[in-house]
Amino acid sequence: MNEVITRTLRDFSLDAYKPIIPRSLDLGEPLSPRAGNLVKVVIGMRRSGKSYRLFQEMERLISSGVLTNRICYFDFDDDRLKPITPLTGDAVLEAFYAINPSALSEGAYLFFDELQEMAEWGSWLRRIVATRKATIYVSGSSSKMLSTEIATEFRGRALDFELLPFSFREYAGAHDIAGVDAVARSTEEELRLEEAFRRYLRDGGFPATFDLPASQSVALLQSYVQRVVARDVIERHNVRQPRVAALFAQRLLGTNARQLSLRKTANDLRSAGIPTSKETLGDLLAYFQEAYLVFAIHELSFSLSESTTSQPKVYAVDPGLALAGGIAHAADEGQRLEDVVYLELRRRMPGMRRESIASLRTKGHGYEVDFVVGDALSGELYDLYQVCVDVDDSATYEREVRALWEVLAESRCEEATLIVGRGADAVLERDGKRIVQVPAWKWLLGGCALRL
Repeated sequence: MNEVITRTLRDFSLDAYKPIIPRSLDLGEPLSPRAGNLVKVVIGMRRSGKSYRLFQEMERLISSGVLTNRICYFDFDDDRLKPITPLTGDAVLEAFYAINPSALSEGAYLFFDELQEMAEWGSWLRRIVATRKATIYVSGSSSKMLSTEIATEFRGRALDFELLPFSFREYAGAHDIAGVDAVARSTEEELRLEEAFRRYLRDGGFPATFDLPASQSVALLQSYVQRVVARDVIERHNVRQPRVAALFAQRLLGTNARQLSLRKTANDLRSAGIPTSKETLGDLLAYFQEAYLVFAIHELSFSLSESTTSQPKVYAVDPGLALAGGIAHAADEGQRLEDVVYLELRRRMPGMRRESIASLRTKGHGYEVDFVVGDALSGELYDLYQVCVDVDDSATYEREVRALWEVLAESRCEEATLIVGRGADAVLERDGKRIVQVPAWKWLLGGCALRL
């Protein structure tokens, strides 16, 4: 048996990672071990908390009476094991069952962390699913595990769950801030929550940064970006222009909540003496989306025959990461506020097509609405959201409100939401329709589902 693998399995202890801060991502009830079980796959950017979400599930199993000798956890992101192949996976299971032989007959709970590091992981896992009496959880740092690879290897055999860095609700809970779940809050609680939201908007939700001073937190977040560039983009996709990839990542994070022009970016890089092309940057954008560094959304178009020529808007996976890893103007508070709203919309619509979140321009004057949740196939708009940093900035506030009034007049929607960084609750009404204004921190704690 492989001594590194055997020692890793023997040395693992859940106690070493406690306390385990619970995450709100619901993986459903654990399945009883059997051959042919559905695989539960947790996907997200590196360091966003996927391993701890697996630990949370393990803790839940132990609390329900499952013995620890039936639980196998193994992290495949281990440089001592390279190259990681299906033979590595076989060695892990061989060692686990040698240490815990009763798990063969009683059934095992297998937790495979960062499985995408294994070459041909899909075919290997399909074999394990078919031949082992087990309940299997997998984590990975590539969205391809949810798209082409899962679709090819596990059509109908896997359930996917997206884990983003901590939401504001999770962040406030992790910092023991009173009033998170209160029905009625005191003025003091509201002030503390509002202050916590300012910190969250600056620092973000990567858990390892929570107890660090600002300078160390920024350095750590920058190292996360560098790791994504090196491991999940350059190495995984054999990118031949690493400098272009690194500079483009910085440009993407600096473009947070703004439109991205690949042509202009390519021209800017060439002007700086760095040869590249729009096509190369397009490939890199897809790779960075696979690695969960950024997301890109387009304007909603209801014409299936018409491909939109609009430039996509780019959103970082975390506001703190955008601030630490982007160029100077990413410090704009409005960008990060809009980013936080987009990420929360993703969290509130698990299982839906991510393309259901789009931006929109009104038909009348071309005013922009930040987010519309809708379906181009049915032509339906479900929810409208506009983001405004400060209601006291009258020119900006009027611009955001007029866009909502116009899209409400043009659609069958009767209500829109205006999320404000600084401002109070309010309701605006006109012609039987209304705009509900809500402070961002309060909306983020609301936990309300989208009206689908």
